[in-house]
Amino acid sequence: MSTKHWLLLERTEHLLPELYRLGEDPDPVRLFDDTELAACEEESPLLIHAQANPSLLAAVQGEPLAWPGLLLETPATTQELLAHLRHILFIRFDQERRGVLRYSRPRTASYLFPACDAESLATWLGPIQRLSWYGGTWHELANGQAAWRHVENQQANRWQPTASAQELHLSAMQEQALQRQQGEHFLYQWWEQQRGIGFQTAWDYLSAGMQTGFVTAESLSAYLDLRHANPHATPPVALPHGTDQERLDALARHLTQTTDKESSV
Repeated sequence: MSTKHWLLLERTEHLLPELYRLGEDPDPVRLFDDTELAACEEESPLLIHAQANPSLLAAVQGEPLAWPGLLLETPATTQELLAHLRHILFIRFDQERRGVLRYSRPRTASYLFPACDAESLATWLGPIQRLSWYGGTWHELANGQAAWRHVENQQANRWQPTASAQELHLSAMQEQALQRQQGEHFLYQWWEQQRGIGFQTAWDYLSAGMQTGFVTAESLSAYLDLRHANPHATPPVALPHGTDQERLDALARHLTQTTDKESSV
């Protein structure tokens, strides 16, 4: 069975006009159709046969940031591929909580799929032999390391369609990876506004702040500001009990005093 190439593209403001301007035979299929997300059709990623649209494929490969999504290689039929892609939209996590997984977003893919071992990757990819996207994690973006990423499924040729509707569970590693995505996204938004601090150092500060008990975006931002403003000061082993603001005030006093002592030596 020959391998076919597909594009699963995220909906952007300009996707449809550009799709019909460049595509020879776009014929897009909405991923959310025939699922419980069907009412959200304007947010649905679109599946397009890449080989029938070589100009579109060339545009995606040449300017991938303008066309966020995934490139799929599979011997499966269109219906088999669609059924699998729709199946893995709905997942279970944190014991029995249920959610929608936007794996077609390159940023999410950069955390999710590398967190799979070979066995779980075969389950997630199903009939897909090779999955590619352009991007990386927030950490990689901060370090200028955006690039084409690939994962390969050595078991794709042995995949068989199943009538089972059992939803997939995120593994502990996948949950941790997606939690890290949230943390790195928050940090990236703070880091972009700063000067003179590496992303890894900022991540170390954020981790320390969370371990110290700060959990809200406001308190963590204030913690990051204090650590960045006093890079050579050693933080206290523990902070006194109290409100977030009281604890931040105690941290500020400690960091200032430590900096003053070091500068006077």
